[in-house]
Amino acid sequence: MVKRWIIPIVSVAMLLLTACEQEHAGASEEQEIATAPWTEQQLADTNGRMNQIDDKMKQLEQELAKIKTAADSPQVFKDVPINHWAYVSVTRLYNQNIVGGVGNDLFAPKQAITRAQAAAMLVRAFQLPLSTKPSIFVDVPNSHPFAREIMTAYEAGFVGGYPNSRFAPQESMKRKHMAMIIQRAFRLQATSAPYAGYKDVNERTQGALEIRIISQHGIAEGDNGYFYPERPTTRAHFATFMDRALQIK
Repeated sequence: MVKRWIIPIVSVAMLLLTACEQEHAGASEEQEIATAPWTEQQLADTNGRMNQIDDKMKQLEQELAKIKTAADSPQVFKDVPINHWAYVSVTRLYNQNIVGGVGNDLFAPKQAITRAQAAAMLVRAFQLPLSTKPSIFVDVPNSHPFAREIMTAYEAGFVGGYPNSRFAPQESMKRKHMAMIIQRAFRLQATSAPYAGYKDVNERTQGALEIRIISQHGIAEGDNGYFYPERPTTRAHFATFMDRALQIK
C-alpha cells in the first residue's frame, strides 16, 4: 500500500523540480533589454508560477506525512481513516499522548471541543506538572475530571476565566478563543509574512490580533476567506492547530 503511493508522489516531485529548472534556464537565456512594464509582468508571472509550485509542494509534503504516519502507526480511530484531512495531526498527537478518543475507538472529529478538553490538551502538549492548588472557579469543583488540568493551564497563563469566577468547562471553545490561547501558550509574535485577512474579522473582532498571528505562522488558514471566529472549534480542527503550532515550537 505505501509503495503504491510513493511512486506517483515522487513522480510529481520530479516534474516540479524539472519545471523549476526549465524556468531558470529560460530566464538565463533571455538577453534582450526589457522595458519596465514587461519586466514587471514577467516577475508577476514568475511569482504566480512559483506560488503554484509552492502549493503543489505543500500538497506533496502532506501526502508524504500521511504515508510516514501510516507506516509508523496503524489507524487509531475508526472515524479518522488515513484519507481524513486531519489524520496526520490526530494520529501524531495521539502517539504523543496529547489527545484521546471518546470511546469505542472513536475520536468524534466533528464534535466541538470543550474548554476543559482544550486546557487538558495544552497541559499535555507542554508536559506541565499538574497543579495541586484547589480550583478557583465556581463551576469547576475539585472533583471535576479536568480540575487539575484547568488550574494548571490557568496558572501557566494559557487560559482565563469569565466574570463571577466561572470557567465554563463544558462550553465549546470558539475559534477566536482558540486563536487567543494558542498564540498565548506558544508565545507567538506577529511576523512580516503576508496576511490577507478574513472577510468576517475586523479590528473590532475579539482576538483579531491573535487570529492574524496564528495565520501568519501557518497555523490557521480559514475557509474561502472566512475565519468564522464565533463558531465552535471542532476536535479535528483543534488537533490540527495544536499539531501545527508544535511543529514550530
